[in-house]
Amino acid sequence: MKFLSTFKITKGFDTWLQMYKEIEPDLDELGIKVLWAGTNSDETKVYDVTEVKDPSKFEILTKREDITKKRIDAGVELESQEVIETISEDYWA
Repeated sequence: MKFLSTFKITKGFDTWLQMYKEIEPDLDELGIKVLWAGTNSDETKVYDVTEVKDPSKFEILTKREDITKKRIDAGVELESQEVIETISEDYWA
């Protein structure tokens, strides 16, 4: 399953990206992969396309206190996370 989501950040895209790279092995273990991520011009929002092999693993992720703390420390406003749309088909050029 793939989905497009967004969330607010307060410490800029580079800080978020550094945190993502730090937790990426944990995400890989859960079968969660960010396929693409980008930010708006003032670096206050991140948009991403994420693939989740087993949606139940995403719930496990949200309950991991270590990952939640790292996200908060990187300036992610957790309550702002929003799934914009589930992606049913896609094309990569």
